[in-house]
Amino acid sequence: MEGIVTPEAVVLDLETAGVASRVLAGLIDTLVKLGIVWVVLMVVGIAGLTDDSSAATVVAILIAAILLGYPVVSETLMRGRTVGKRALGLRAVTVEGAPVRLRHATLRMMGGLVDQLLPPFGITGALFVLATKRHQRVGDLLAGTIVVKDPDRTVLPPAIWFPVPPGLEQFAATIDPTAMTDAQYTVVRSFLMRNRELTADARYAVAADLAQRVARTVRHDGAGRVHPEMYLLCVISRYQRRNFPQYQPSAWQGR
Repeated sequence: MEGIVTPEAVVLDLETAGVASRVLAGLIDTLVKLGIVWVVLMVVGIAGLTDDSSAATVVAILIAAILLGYPVVSETLMRGRTVGKRALGLRAVTVEGAPVRLRHATLRMMGGLVDQLLPPFGITGALFVLATKRHQRVGDLLAGTIVVKDPDRTVLPPAIWFPVPPGLEQFAATIDPTAMTDAQYTVVRSFLMRNRELTADARYAVAADLAQRVARTVRHDGAGRVHPEMYLLCVISRYQRRNFPQYQPSAWQGR
């Protein structure tokens, strides 16, 4: 279990993936890539292009693009996951806990070549995973990422059932929390649970920053119309009621 310090100075506890789960995910991804290559070769064979030297060159380029592009495209479009990672419940995130982007996925792929080729069969990558504190291979170190047990597989307990602030029920109803991630929910929940430990100025500054970030995520323009903590309470209450519909608190909780 390793802590990730977010830009809001909140520590998230996420379990990093070990060698065994990453190897199994890699094997699944290898089978997927080989399957795609086999389909491409079948199509080329049916088209009768195997005898043409220029066509063979194109096929070689396509195969290289599949082998190198698969992890980049998958991790970019699936937010840090590939087919293998999804099957094993893993996800690549940045060391700050944010989703990986195209540049992270590309750097991870480039580092993966080192992991797999020096020496072959992934020994280098396995040694780096075992030796580094956060179980990072060369690609992770290069891209500034880690692989964690997917938080989307874990149902986050409400911990505190936040009510909609009195008088803001109609305002809260205009907020759609669908785009809010589990990581963002955890950050907001942690702040609302610990905000009394901060000084008044720091508390307001962190609340304002979080409110703006969340508002951009959920595409809601109301963050400037209410106090930032009230806005966060509106968002998190809507999120809880959307994602934990069966949870029935014994009494209203919150601050």
